[in-house]
Amino acid sequence: MKKFAKYCMATAGLFLLFTSSVNAQSYATTQPDYCTAQLAANVKPSYDFEFLGTKKNLSFEKEELAEVTIYIKNTGTIPMFSDESGCTLRPTARLGTARDRDRDSAIFVNKDGWQSPNRLRMDQKVLNPGEKGSFTFTAKMPSEEGIYKEYFDLVLEGKQWMNKEFAVSFDVGEYIAENRDYLQYVDKSGRITKDDLNGEKSIEIVIATQKMYLKVGSIVIREFPVSTGTYKTPTPYGETKILNKQEVRVSGAWPHYIMPKWMGFRAGGYGIHALPSIRYDNGYYWREALSHIGTRRSHGCIRLLPKDAEFAYGFGEIGTKVTVR
Repeated sequence: MKKFAKYCMATAGLFLLFTSSVNAQSYATTQPDYCTAQLAANVKPSYDFEFLGTKKNLSFEKEELAEVTIYIKNTGTIPMFSDESGCTLRPTARLGTARDRDRDSAIFVNKDGWQSPNRLRMDQKVLNPGEKGSFTFTAKMPSEEGIYKEYFDLVLEGKQWMNKEFAVSFDVGEYIAENRDYLQYVDKSGRITKDDLNGEKSIEIVIATQKMYLKVGSIVIREFPVSTGTYKTPTPYGETKILNKQEVRVSGAWPHYIMPKWMGFRAGGYGIHALPSIRYDNGYYWREALSHIGTRRSHGCIRLLPKDAEFAYGFGEIGTKVTVR
């Protein structure tokens, strides 16, 4: 009787092993061949993409339904798979709303191309490295006129966002922006009105918080951490304007600080600029100044991180208002 029981248990074990193996094989065979494509030898796996552009109307009526197509290119080394690929073991590639991430889109309508109010589905089942792909969807324009700017980013669901946001704008209604070039500075999704874009540029520095705000009218389009003057060498308060600009300025006094992206805003040598360096010190002073951002450490100038300074330099013009408070 015991031998029979052992035989039954052994048989059951073999049966489970056999059936699980068959199920695994059956599951694998349900996946299309392209789901299991292998990388070439010595190729490092990576996901990346390039935004190529859009196909859409130049302007829209309020509440109009319209077809929009966004084009990208797979610049990584791994194929991307859509909702329709059938590759259930691979992350699904979609476009997600950004700035703010996962926000419900102002142009969402429960029609073709949308997976949810904050996701767009890819047209192609598989997008191989080097290939161009698209996201075609129906958009419903909002009921208020204005320019609606929507930021998107590619997301591999359950794996990663690509952190390469790009913007698509939609002109709605009888809307003409005289200063449409200001639109490039608005880095959030949402509605921009004519009054918003017709405002003047200004730069505001708040000493207490060590922050700089770049503004168009009342809209804050960028916020940067800064390093202002110490208590012994303070940055002067008050309202002035940008007096001069230089790609690189070198101070006359020793140790002759090198200050990229210089924008002078007050007589006496006060300027907005990128982190300074000193010639022949192998970058030591620059690295030290990097840790000072967000604190009062300068001789009265307003220091910015290099990328922030580059943007501020492109934004500011001679005559742009500067307020320190």
